[in-house]
Amino acid sequence: MHSAIGYLRVSTREQGRSGLSLEAQRRDMETFGERQGIAIQSWYQDVQTGAGRDPLILRPGLAAALEEARRGHRALMVSRLDRLSRNVHFITGLMEHKVHFIVTAFGRDCDEFTLHIYASLAEQERKLISERCKAAAATLKGRGKKLGLALKSKAWQRHVRKLGSAALHKAAQDRAEAYRQHIEWAFRQPAVYGRGRPISLQGAANKLNERNVASPLGGRWTGTQLQIMARRIGIEHPAGHLLKDAARAHVRAIWKQHPEVTAQELIAKMGPNRPLGSTRAWRLLRECRMEVAQRSSTQKSIGWVLDRKTVARIRISAIWKKHPVLTARQVIKKLGTERSMTIPWVQKILRECWRESHKNSRKQWHKGRRIHNSSRARNVQSSRHRTKESRGAHQK
Repeated sequence: MHSAIGYLRVSTREQGRSGLSLEAQRRDMETFGERQGIAIQSWYQDVQTGAGRDPLILRPGLAAALEEARRGHRALMVSRLDRLSRNVHFITGLMEHKVHFIVTAFGRDCDEFTLHIYASLAEQERKLISERCKAAAATLKGRGKKLGLALKSKAWQRHVRKLGSAALHKAAQDRAEAYRQHIEWAFRQPAVYGRGRPISLQGAANKLNERNVASPLGGRWTGTQLQIMARRIGIEHPAGHLLKDAARAHVRAIWKQHPEVTAQELIAKMGPNRPLGSTRAWRLLRECRMEVAQRSSTQKSIGWVLDRKTVARIRISAIWKKHPVLTARQVIKKLGTERSMTIPWVQKILRECWRESHKNSRKQWHKGRRIHNSSRARNVQSSRHRTKESRGAHQK
């Protein structure tokens, strides 16, 4: 006795829940198998429409049945040809799987040429049915007769629309689930510029296009379409490229807390979920430093280079303007112990402030020179102290 794989399909959820059409198909195939001496080893079924450009990806039951039939060198049995599809292109594609089909309505010895003819007739029949229904509906509407939902109450219409919306959402969910393996594979691919960054959405879409994986509409993939389908099945892929405003906001927040951060340190602080290239990181940091530099008159007059020490220089110059007699050690203490600054470097910044102030204020220059020379400063203070003591002794 020969063996085969049985396949059942209905188009609507109502038919699937009732089981009437599925049971009828199964009974026809079992009767045919007993008569022809064919044992049906396993059963597969789908509750899905047969329409569409490539409905195989939305019908996991048919895909599994084809795989088992090809692996076990068995025939695939259906009750009628339209249970596979009414599309000639789809029927032809199924024949490329090198699986023999048995349609109980046509008999056991129906060859591929005959199946092509019947598939063409089924497709033409579908078109004629659609045209007749549209023509009849247009005639009745022309006579002023209401059809379909227009005959029902407003509450029932809202209920049907809600069901229709849920059905569309479920169909979109099923399409996205059918592409899960392709989407996960695309997101696992390395980014164009590497360095451990996640691939961008458009880059992942390009990977699918290079593999000739058609989108649900039969066209090419785009990054936006891929993101929508990934979110439908619960995949939140981090963006491979931040938008300009979002990147600027994140960089400003980090820079305010760590004004001495470098471009590479900034990229590390952004993390893998907010990828940022080295060039963009450097430009955004320069924007932040430029804004601070524009508000400092000392920065403008001296023209310090914009680097990680820009904020420190400006703060030192602001402290020096208020307290020109402070030493480098005292300035570092005012800035805070978390600042990694050396005394020679702070002294260098103070000297530059003193030289620049000489152009505008001779008095402040002399203050700076007097305090800058530490030995002279100590001598001046000791002389003042001796003068006060002598005055006190003279008064006594």
